[in-house]
Formats: sequence, C-alpha cells, structure tokens
Amino acid sequence: MDIKSHFAEKLSKLLFVEVSKKNLEKMFKFKIPEDVYLPLSSKNIVDNVKLKNNMDKIPLGYFIEGMFYVLGADENFRFSRDYKSIIAENNEYIRFIKGIIAKNVKDKQYEEAYILLKGLSTIEDSTEIYDKLIVLADEIRKTNKIYKEEELEILKRAEYKENYALPYLYESLIKREEKDYEKALFYINNYIAKGGKETLEITDMKEELKSIVHYDRGKELLEDNPEEALKLLIPLKDVFGDNASLYYYIAVGYRKLENYEKAIYYLNEALNIDSSIVEIVNELGINYASIGDYEKAIAYLRKAFEATRSVEICTNLIMCYLDSGNLQDAKKHLEIAKKLNPKDEVVIEVDNFINKITKK
Repeated sequence: MDIKSHFAEKLSKLLFVEVSKKNLEKMFKFKIPEDVYLPLSSKNIVDNVKLKNNMDKIPLGYFIEGMFYVLGADENFRFSRDYKSIIAENNEYIRFIKGIIAKNVKDKQYEEAYILLKGLSTIEDSTEIYDKLIVLADEIRKTNKIYKEEELEILKRAEYKENYALPYLYESLIKREEKDYEKALFYINNYIAKGGKETLEITDMKEELKSIVHYDRGKELLEDNPEEALKLLIPLKDVFGDNASLYYYIAVGYRKLENYEKAIYYLNEALNIDSSIVEIVNELGINYASIGDYEKAIAYLRKAFEATRSVEICTNLIMCYLDSGNLQDAKKHLEIAKKLNPKDEVVIEVDNFINKITKK
C-alpha cells in the first residue's frame, strides 16, 4: 500500500453528514453557496444521537476537527475549498485544532496529530508548522515505512521556503540511510548554508559523509585516474584508522602507477589487519608477479585460488606459471579453468596461447 491509498483508507472511516446552506450559516455564521457534506470522525459519533434530526446536539468542534482531518488526508477532496473558507473565517478554529494536535502528540497518537497538522498547513503555511510536520513524519516513518514517501513530499514542499534549513537536514538523514552518501553530503551542506545550526553532531556527520564520498570516488577513479584516486584515499588513513579495505584500494592505486613496492607495503599492512580478505592475497600475487618474484606470486595466488575457486584468479596463476617457465603446471591449471568456465574470454585466450607455443 502506498501513502495515498493509506490516507484514502483513513478517509473512508469518516462519516460525512449532509448539511444544508441554512444550517451551515447557522452553525458557522458564514454563508456557503451550496449544501456541504461535513466530516465526523468515528470516535466523535455518539450512538444515541440521530445525526440528521439532532444537528444542534453535535458539538461544532467535531466538525472542525473533521474538516482539518480531511484537508490533511486529501487536500483535493471535493469540499476542501468550502472547508478552507469556513475555517479561514474564524481564528478560534485554528487555536482549537492546535489544542487537539497537542493532545494527540501528548497521547502519542502521532499519525492523528500529523494528519490534522497537515490539514492546518493548508491554512497556515508557516515554518513553525513545517518544523512540527517534519519531526512527526520522521517519527512515524520509524515504525511505518510507507511514511517515507510522505516525509520526502513534505521535505520537498518545505525546501521552497526561503532560508529554511531544517528540511535539508532530514533529507540528508534519509539519503544517508539509503547509503546515497553523495546526496546526503549535498543536503547537509545545504542545511548549513541555509543557516542551520552546525552543532558538534552536525559537524561529525558532515565529516563522516565527506570521508565516505571521498572513499567511493577514490575507488571509482582507480581504473582511469589512479593518481587522483590516491589523493582522495591516502588522507582517509587518519579518518578510518586500521581499515584493511582502504589499504587494499591504496595498494591497487599504486599498482596502477607501477609502484609495486609501495603496493606490496600497503597490502601487507592490510593483511595484518584482516587476513581473511581474499582480494588482498590475490593482489599480492599480482604485484609480486609484476616485479618478477614468481615464487611468491604463485604462493599467494594458489592460496587465493584454493579459497575461492575463482576462474579469474586461476588465469592469473596460469600466467605466473607461464612467466616462470613452468608450462606443465600452467597446462594443469588451464584444464581446471576450462572446467570452471570454458567460455571465459581470458581462458580462451590463454588456451590459444598455450596451444600456439606448444606447436612450435
């Protein structure tokens, strides 16, 4: 169920009473050009009151609350314009509904408070109202996932208000939960730029997001621009501390720059932190092969292959055997690679190469 369907279900539980123009004017001291259906919440319906014949026995506040509720659940409801006209005529109705909202919050009836408050926002479009809407929507979202859509809609609406910082903070929190760290950083920076208070907690969050964004960008740049990647990754050692994955990616950057000794240094550091990461072992094999130390390269690659049975690592191992002049073990592992994935492009290339050199 989406949020619109959820609100529609809420509306379906209301009772709508047809009220004539004459009775409307009597009740609200305000002329309406047509008969209107007024909403009543089921909790406000008294069993012993016959609604049609005893309109004067129904407290006016029940109808006021119902109208705000409808405006909050569906601003495009058929009689919404009439409800707004009625409410706008008397400031007492605003004070009344604020009291009802406060009581609902006190009783932890957060969704009822939210819907009424959203209805109030169609009449009183203030940052004070949006402050409360945002906090309530976020609170409800913690236990009701469909409210994420609603919270994002409220945040987007609030962001149009000039120099209003709060929605950017909450949007940043949502993006961080979604692991969209780049957008989360964008929104937290906007929160501060809009005048949001930069507490120690906010500063820590901003720095955390910045570090994660640099980490992700650094990984992305490794293939095409390892030098720029290292500029982003190396400073993160002071932030991440002993992080095996960070050291691994720094090592990959150095290998891409053909600085194999530094790559091996960082890989050994990574291995000391976490010896269970197979990618580190495989990378050590690649780097030792790059400096011609095939004995160590083969030892690391064999260890990595035994742990994963990966065709990619197997082909790395085959190339090491070939480079070291060990054709017998190269052929042996080629047969293993063929069983793992006979259609792998590298396996096919290595097979053709070995067939070519053995025919000479």
